[in-house]
Amino acid sequence: MKRLVALMAALSAVATTAAEKPNILWITSEDNTVYLGCYGDKNARTPNLDSLAASGVRFANCFANAPVCAVARSSWLRGMPAVSTGTHHMRSRYRVPEELVPYPTLLKEAGYYITNNSKTDYNSAGDDKSYWDECSRTAHYKNRPEGKPFFAIFNTTISHESGIFQKRYEKDPASNPTTPAPEKLKIPPYQVKTPEVIRDWQRVYQRVNEMDTAVGAILQELEALGEADNTIVFYCSDHGGITLRSKRFLHDSGTRVPFMIRVPGKWKQLAPIATGSVSQRLAQFVDMPKTFLALAGAEVPDRMPGRILTGPGAQAAEETVFLYSGRFDECPDMSRAVSDGRWKYIRNYEPDRPRFQMLNYPRNQAGQVSQWLKFKAGRTTPMQSAQFLPQPPEELYDTEADPHEVKNLVGDKRHAKKLAWMREQLDEHMLARRDLGLIPEPLMAAINEDESTTIYEFGQSDARYPLKKLLKAANLAALKDPKNMSKLKGFLKDENPIMRYWGIVGLRVLGEGAAPAQAAVKAALEDDEASVRINAAITLGNLGQRRKALEVCVAEARAATTDAHALWALDGIKYLDAPEAIKDIPSDEITKGGYSKRTLSLLASGGSMNQAPSAGPTPQPKPKKKRGKK
Repeated sequence: MKRLVALMAALSAVATTAAEKPNILWITSEDNTVYLGCYGDKNARTPNLDSLAASGVRFANCFANAPVCAVARSSWLRGMPAVSTGTHHMRSRYRVPEELVPYPTLLKEAGYYITNNSKTDYNSAGDDKSYWDECSRTAHYKNRPEGKPFFAIFNTTISHESGIFQKRYEKDPASNPTTPAPEKLKIPPYQVKTPEVIRDWQRVYQRVNEMDTAVGAILQELEALGEADNTIVFYCSDHGGITLRSKRFLHDSGTRVPFMIRVPGKWKQLAPIATGSVSQRLAQFVDMPKTFLALAGAEVPDRMPGRILTGPGAQAAEETVFLYSGRFDECPDMSRAVSDGRWKYIRNYEPDRPRFQMLNYPRNQAGQVSQWLKFKAGRTTPMQSAQFLPQPPEELYDTEADPHEVKNLVGDKRHAKKLAWMREQLDEHMLARRDLGLIPEPLMAAINEDESTTIYEFGQSDARYPLKKLLKAANLAALKDPKNMSKLKGFLKDENPIMRYWGIVGLRVLGEGAAPAQAAVKAALEDDEASVRINAAITLGNLGQRRKALEVCVAEARAATTDAHALWALDGIKYLDAPEAIKDIPSDEITKGGYSKRTLSLLASGGSMNQAPSAGPTPQPKPKKKRGKK
């Protein structure tokens, strides 16, 4: 009833009939950051998106809250950060309470015909297609009942990272007029300019050009059907780029996205600023669903933390946007960040892990593999090597002076005040959003199996999830400072398993420096919580007790009842560079499907944290046959 009353009030406030409401067309592309001509990229051939920007408003500072597809889309679906709903680990599909109603449902209740063509990937339990009137590769707003306004999504996958995988090269034309010459490419200084990297970057621009053509076709159809004058058009990509240190990373290369809004003259009062202008305001993904709902005169739930970007209800931007990463694919990790558009602060909660963790999926990208091999051969600069070494506990960048984010200003006294402010901003975001990332995933999976609650509801309880206390513990653990050892040992005695988890993580990241706490670490092997036991084993491995550590990890993998538990145990083996530890274990005994299966496959091929799997020689494209004149 409360929702119905709010809905009626909203509809009354705008005082419009369904026929008077604007249509909304949202075009999304995949895996491209601001590789567009209208964003100043001289290698890009994107006439359709450049034209859209010229006839609308281009946002210079828009960020994907998460730098990977399913987590970003989960944040879109409910207009809430994925870390608030417990959907921040890649393809975890955990349950979310029904009262967190997705924005498509609210649009439908407001009288819109809603279609999705056709990407879902919302990263939560349930039927993703059920939210829509149509959800398929043929879904289209032209099928709506007469007189109904529409909200329609068209998603193109052309620029997805898989489009540049080596195995697809032979299927591409041997040449393409949109391909930049090698000497024109601006390869980031943290990447190694190998032949494979050059070819990957050329393919990036080819794919972006093809994506632009697909976007142009969608816009042309809108015009041909006579709907352009009635339709507000949104465009953005689902996160940043795809080459090394882009997708899955919180740097601008992974989170800064192109974003445009075109408002037709009929609805000019709803435009954010003048046509053809560039907005410098901060925007983030959680702003978008709230904006759609406001434009549609639909209910806008108070639980949505975003800001309305345009229309009569437009709100001022936040001072900083909130960015997050967790387990992406089969690699557990946790980082959080904030950006004010210029300054970027990143906190890495597991600073003993390298930035580049060996994943199955990007192994298909020849450029990334070639750089890893250059690093192992000792043929990379310190800036390039940094991608393959343990990440720092904290990072601070001035992205205006340092757009590639390679000069970490943490420790520079000239920026001490800025660093302190950004730290405070990040803590405030994590507390305000009830960030669930402090819960280790094996425990999250166990909570998800308890049908009496959800991870979201668990996190709303201060008794079970005392966030302020936990955040202080996690921040302390992430500092990688031996001076905190006594406090970390104290955390191991806490009654809350999450506190104990951060205690053992804090000791793990110290490496050999945790030796004085060895007795406490051994005692943690008997902990009630699996994530504590697994990390205690890894910590012992760091202290030279590898045999015992691997025995524990193997036993945990075999005893696991969830994919997350098995994955973390197998990741412990990967972390300790011991793929041989799985040789005598039947795969069907320790894999629960999903990412544990992928990790087992990686280990079986000889891969580990710092050792490339045996994948054989990298296939090369077939040379083009020369043709004589006829």
